[in-house]
Amino acid sequence: MKDEDAKQLYMEYKLLSEQLKKVQQYLEKTSENLSNIGDTISSLEEFSKLKKGAKIFAPFANGIFVDATLNDASHVRMNVGGHTVVTKSVDEAKKMMEAQRDEVREMRDRANADLLKLTQRLKEIEASIEG
Repeated sequence: MKDEDAKQLYMEYKLLSEQLKKVQQYLEKTSENLSNIGDTISSLEEFSKLKKGAKIFAPFANGIFVDATLNDASHVRMNVGGHTVVTKSVDEAKKMMEAQRDEVREMRDRANADLLKLTQRLKEIEASIEG
C-alpha cells in the first residue's frame, strides 16, 4: 500500500470514527427521548383516570410543585412551541405523543442503519490496513 493511500485511509478512518461517536451520542439522546415520551404517555393514561376534585401536585417551576385540586381530567394544556399553549383532550394529547414517539423511533432506526454502515466501513479500512 502506498503511503498516500495509507494516509487517505487513515484520514477517512479518523473522520468515520468521529461520525460514529456522534451517531452513538445521538442514539443515547434518542433513547432518553423515547423513554420520556413513554413516561408522558403513561402519565396521560393515569391522569385520565382521575376524578374532579382529586388532589394533585402541579408543576410550578423546574423541580418545584404546588398542591392543587383537579377541575377537569378530560383535557390538558400543551405547549406547542413559540410560547403557545393549546387545550387538547387527553386522547388528542396521547395521540400527539404517540405520533412523536413514532417519529423518534423512525429517526432512531435511520441512525442505527447509519451506525451499521459506519461500523462496516471502519472494519473494511482496518482489514485493508492490516492486510
